[in-house]
Amino acid sequence: MMTKEVFLRVKKSLIIHEGLNHFPYLDSVGKVTIGIGYNLTDRGIDSEWINSQFNLDVQYFYNQLCEFPWYHLLNEDRQIILIDMAFMGWKRFLEFEKMIEALDRRDYETAANEMLESKWAEEVKGRAALLAEGIRTGVYNI
Repeated sequence: MMTKEVFLRVKKSLIIHEGLNHFPYLDSVGKVTIGIGYNLTDRGIDSEWINSQFNLDVQYFYNQLCEFPWYHLLNEDRQIILIDMAFMGWKRFLEFEKMIEALDRRDYETAANEMLESKWAEEVKGRAALLAEGIRTGVYNI
């Protein structure tokens, strides 16, 4: 069994040689890599990590959305839609100022229209239409 001291020395060595990267990059032979030399190209990510990170992400976006006093007044379907939408990234989500203001007023028609009249809607196409319809009606059929 590896001792803690050996483990820490291995980590130090790899950080020196591989670096510590929070964003994916191409290594010296063109492999997509992240972290401390983690080769995504050849290894991928295991299901346990995917599910664990997903759980953390959903909780993060839920917590962020809970900062809006009106969020708790939404029905479950609308709450789910906003968590789904937040996966575009929280900073980008906050750019939907008119949608957020409309949700605060419970003006779901305007909120849905703001979703559809965005660059995001052009990028995600059918997803935006489905989510906007759910915001408009309060029913999200998935």
